[in-house]
Amino acid sequence: MRCYYDIKYPYLQYSYTDTDGDYIMFSVPPAMLAHKYYTVFNKQPESFFDCGAAIGMIVQLALDYGMDARGIDIKRYPPQHQSFPWMKHMGKFYAVPHAKLQDLFDSGRIEIKSVLDCEPVKSDIAYCNGTLTYFDEQTLPNVLSKFQNVKMLCAIHNTTEDVNAAKELGEKLGTCNEPRTIKPNKWWIKTFNKNGFNAEYDYTLRTFIAIPRQR
Repeated sequence: MRCYYDIKYPYLQYSYTDTDGDYIMFSVPPAMLAHKYYTVFNKQPESFFDCGAAIGMIVQLALDYGMDARGIDIKRYPPQHQSFPWMKHMGKFYAVPHAKLQDLFDSGRIEIKSVLDCEPVKSDIAYCNGTLTYFDEQTLPNVLSKFQNVKMLCAIHNTTEDVNAAKELGEKLGTCNEPRTIKPNKWWIKTFNKNGFNAEYDYTLRTFIAIPRQR
């Protein structure tokens, strides 16, 4: 039986090791986010920022796609438990050399820092995979203010609807970090709009798309 995340995000998953064990990350490929950007702005994105880059897989895929990709994460993940972390992309399995991902950190392309410690992000696409739920409601406006200079903010994370849908499958959603803010889709749309974005939920990507009103 497929797990809830595999049903919701069938496009991309990859393995990684956290400080408390092995995990599988489910994500949306940068190429799909770039296609969404093209439908909105009628041009290809040139830059990509991953807020919560983990081991750097998404940053590397964005680089492979041709974007100038960078990222941050709050912690440095331990060395991979295998020389070639696996990635499943569109139903096919690939091996990714760990050294290639480590180069992203060694070169400074991915920095270890909180988004709250960053200067305002400047990028065509900013991507948050679960990151926004790790902040409480009082801190979220400060986090979202960091993305006022991006062209398009893309965010995927658990919502109340996800928790309920997973429960119907007999699952309890879990992440490597403890989320502080699990709210309904409509609450997130309202929060984006209240903090300077025009937001929608893209049901194909299963992704919140937020465009700053002042760019």
